[in-house]
Amino acid sequence: MTAPENDAPGVITFPPVIFAIFFVIGYITDLASPVALGARDIRHIAAAATIGGAVALVLWAGMRFVRARTHVDVRKPATALVTDGPYRLSRNPMYIAASLLYAGVALWLSLVWTLMALIPCLVVLHYGVIAREERYLEAKFGQRYLDYRTRVRRWL
Repeated sequence: MTAPENDAPGVITFPPVIFAIFFVIGYITDLASPVALGARDIRHIAAAATIGGAVALVLWAGMRFVRARTHVDVRKPATALVTDGPYRLSRNPMYIAASLLYAGVALWLSLVWTLMALIPCLVVLHYGVIAREERYLEAKFGQRYLDYRTRVRRWL
């Protein structure tokens, strides 16, 4: 059985697109007005740890969706409310992972303006994706989602 067309959160776009757009804007700004970050070795160690943590977190969170047999793509209907694994700690572990990956790559490449562009990126993500997704999940799962939202923080 297929879901009705309106059974989706109505987000502005696929979240990786938002991260990519802001990364490109930041990168272009870094090319136009570079700012050097020192401590290359320390920066690379921190960046590698951040990127590694991001990859591990997105795999862990993604596996929870696969096990629950629901869509990972937020533009598609949710068929289950995932509340275990990293979702016990945060309602948005995939967005945390994407943010960590973005920050880790920017740090590795010493892209200060790109790193700063993560702030408006997260504002767009909040209003264009997360707020819409939360309204959708509340409408779809009702009290179960409200109880989950009370127990688990949005970020950390």
